[in-house]
Amino acid sequence: MTSQFALRGFLWFAMLVAVAACSSMPPNPRDLLDEHTGATVTVVGAPITFALQPDGKSSDGFLTLVAIQKDDTGKYTELLLLYRWSVFFGSVSSSPQDSAGELRVEIDGHSIDLQPLQRLPAGLPSPKDLFVPDTTEAALRAYVTDLETMRLIAASHELTVRLPQESPSGPFVLWHDGRPALAQFVKQLTGP
Repeated sequence: MTSQFALRGFLWFAMLVAVAACSSMPPNPRDLLDEHTGATVTVVGAPITFALQPDGKSSDGFLTLVAIQKDDTGKYTELLLLYRWSVFFGSVSSSPQDSAGELRVEIDGHSIDLQPLQRLPAGLPSPKDLFVPDTTEAALRAYVTDLETMRLIAASHELTVRLPQESPSGPFVLWHDGRPALAQFVKQLTGP
């Protein structure tokens, strides 16, 4: 009788561990088809969101990075989409000066500077599918990158971002960590 209770207890514990393990896994990347162009866009399962450090004074206090890969009939392009947004105030400028928009990603003491595309790529999925914040309007930019840069971001220990040509240019620090989802995104796109 005692062994039967022990077995039930063990099975119950094993089920709890399995449920906990499944719930802590990052969401899977999604493949979205643009029915008009035939392009497929693979979107990371969760974004990485940054907040302006508390000593910064700005109504534009958040940045969200979303990794995507666009497949135009075999021509692959990896992009980071950046949304600059605020919870409390109106929209941020969505038409920055031509010289603005540089994104500096600081990874474990090293910097990677990315320049924005002049226009967003055609055929992107709906804003909801791209994690556009729904609390306010967001300024949106796109940056061409590569899977190795995405892998470095996903594997980083220390990660901050800056917009050095904009005010304030202070560091944005991790607020919601989507690096596990980014690691899964890179793993799916690079294969086993």
